[in-house]
Amino acid sequence: MSQGPDGIDTHGFLGEEFLTWLWFRWEADGGEFSLPGNRIIGVALDDFLAFAAPSDDETEQTLRRGLPTRTAEARTALRQGRRLRKARLLIAEGSRQWSAVLDAASLTLLSVKLPDDAEECESDLDRTNDRSANWLTLHEIVQGLYRLFLQDRLRADYKKTSGELQARWMGS
Repeated sequence: MSQGPDGIDTHGFLGEEFLTWLWFRWEADGGEFSLPGNRIIGVALDDFLAFAAPSDDETEQTLRRGLPTRTAEARTALRQGRRLRKARLLIAEGSRQWSAVLDAASLTLLSVKLPDDAEECESDLDRTNDRSANWLTLHEIVQGLYRLFLQDRLRADYKKTSGELQARWMGS
């Protein structure tokens, strides 16, 4: 997270917009993303959402269990201008699936669950290498998704195209 000279967070909002964009793309387009190298990634939001308060003097709103994205409380939070601060993401590539909470302000992955160890793992070293490779893959996927978000968000016509569609979705 970057802070300006006055100590105010200057870039955390991008992570919040990124999480909301993932949610929008999941509901609007099915959550399938194409990354370089012919990689097809699936993303869904799972059983945990935390919304930032619209102002510093209010409390954070947390929704858990089931599919909180489908609740009236989640839709109301979006309409009231609450920003998605944290969310549990399910990320899949092929037969591998990760689960992690993404902290939007710092883009930190928390509570990560890696795919099961590969069947070929016969030793502790094999398991360590496999888990390391899965961590690296998750990191690459999140970076690739963030890159797609920025490409969309920084387009000159964003407000008239994707931004308008997302704003309508948030207001529904």
